[in-house]
Amino acid sequence: MEDLFSKCGARCSHCPAYRENVRSDDDRQRCSDGWHKYLGPRVTADRCYCDGCQTPDDENPILVYGRGGCNIRRCAVKNGVETCAQCAVYPCEPVRTQFSFDSESREQIAARLGTPVPDADYASFIEPYELHKHLNEIRVSLGPQDIVEPAKPPPFKPKTADFPARLPYPAQETSAFKALHRLIGTLNTINANTFIMQHRLKKRRQDLLRMLWTFGLAGELQEEGGGRLTLVLDGDIYYQHKLPGQHTRVLSLHRALEEHGVHCEIVPLGEEWLMPSGWMRQRGRNWDKGWLMKMAFDDEAGGDIALRALKTYTAKLEKKYGKTAYRRFSTADMGVLSEG
Repeated sequence: MEDLFSKCGARCSHCPAYRENVRSDDDRQRCSDGWHKYLGPRVTADRCYCDGCQTPDDENPILVYGRGGCNIRRCAVKNGVETCAQCAVYPCEPVRTQFSFDSESREQIAARLGTPVPDADYASFIEPYELHKHLNEIRVSLGPQDIVEPAKPPPFKPKTADFPARLPYPAQETSAFKALHRLIGTLNTINANTFIMQHRLKKRRQDLLRMLWTFGLAGELQEEGGGRLTLVLDGDIYYQHKLPGQHTRVLSLHRALEEHGVHCEIVPLGEEWLMPSGWMRQRGRNWDKGWLMKMAFDDEAGGDIALRALKTYTAKLEKKYGKTAYRRFSTADMGVLSEG
């Protein structure tokens, strides 16, 4: 079969789920078992079939990621490129981070499993998903005439409420609330040059705001060495608020917050707090250590007084608006503070 690549660089022609390679239920089960063994996720055998994301939408393709496929496919279709390698902004962040296992080499997988990877298994379950290698090879084969400028996404402007004209607080506390308002407004600002990046930033915006909200609402103020304040959040409470638990994703959110003067860290309370799959453990019958997460504001974010302001603001919103409180928080609506 002639080589066929997905939009994001997977070698469809070698993929065990591709339609040309799925002839029987045994083929589907082999795919499910191989993915689970070498890549981690368990995909049930009935889902191990894919028409390939190069199949036009008007043919109603069956795709592993469901109707329409993943957001990278949708972006590539909007841009009119065969693969992401043809896009002028390749490699964008979503493509660089599409699959965490793409950064794990054959040797690393063998070391993790404690046994060599047979050539046949490498060809079926690892090599097809070396996305960046494939895209880079495609990219170097292209000429300037093959590179396509991406279509611009429509503007996305989430509402940020105006800061109240007057607050019944001393000047220093009012200044702290202004710093918090500015922080939320900044997190609401999204500038993206591709559809996939806009989608990624929309999701990140929600994650960042939800994390800030959860720390304010449920975090415990503690004084650290040097007198600086931190908000401390128990891991179980973190999960109760449905925040991301994949370690690399959490760290990327921390880095994004740090750009705005908000510093977070994960504090393990025992060994093996991180699962082999990269998810941070929750406490349970066989796990009683867990982890904590801490948040602090530096001067750019308003410092300790702004951290206290976050607690005050979220508490007032929760008390007055209950289930709809977060919606107001996400727009930095601080009218509730006018009530004293």
